[in-house]
Amino acid sequence: MTAEQSESPVAAFWRFETDGERRIVRDVLYRRFPRLTDLLADCFTALPHHDIAHPGNLDGDNDVIIETLVLLAEVNGNLGRVPTGRLHDILGEGMARSLGHVSEPHATQKVARLVDTGLTTIDWEALTWSATDFDGGELPEDIRPLKPTFWAPLNTSEQYAAVNAAFTRRFPRTEAILLECLEQADPLDIVYPDQTPEYPDVVRETMTLLSDVYADLSRVTPERLENVLYDALARCFGEPPEEHRVTHAVNLITEHATLRSS
Repeated sequence: MTAEQSESPVAAFWRFETDGERRIVRDVLYRRFPRLTDLLADCFTALPHHDIAHPGNLDGDNDVIIETLVLLAEVNGNLGRVPTGRLHDILGEGMARSLGHVSEPHATQKVARLVDTGLTTIDWEALTWSATDFDGGELPEDIRPLKPTFWAPLNTSEQYAAVNAAFTRRFPRTEAILLECLEQADPLDIVYPDQTPEYPDVVRETMTLLSDVYADLSRVTPERLENVLYDALARCFGEPPEEHRVTHAVNLITEHATLRSS
């Protein structure tokens, strides 16, 4: 069993090597979801008797916010699409992962009530994020992704390097399996010999969408994996994939994950 397959229920999703790397990832996420970040910050800091900063979590609110943001990747930070009960669980999970232990029920309940009240003041469907290229310019309609990407604001080499380093260090096996299988199955028929990998962005989105299971492929059913791949591909490309190639990718990933976990 690998380290990626033996996570504690309250392990942190994010583990940074340097304060600079942590700052870059935090700033990217805060810029991606400004209204959501503001709401979460207000609600988490309203817990005067529940200090979520401790020796292993010196950044306090910032850590619990970025843990929570990634757990909301499926809805791209749109709280209007999260049922109340599910929102409570996500907030509790984010707090637990940041603290390193399950938080007191009353603290989670208080945060959930505050967030539930605050989210009604925001028109979540009206919040839009423009798709941008590497230089930050808005992408034209014909090459714009079919869905908004979670990692839309990665506009500098420094940002790419920090986010990619965090994922590679945290989930090396998952990343390797996904990249190998997607390049082999080639869902969009774009892979040619001697080219750089075509699917790193899809791999990053896929791992993000699987943050609830710490990107552990052995804990994902083929049905869910297929749905996640379609979602990740739509977030990164402006055209749909070939269905039989996605099925092939799912089969390859499932086979690799089974072999490496045995």
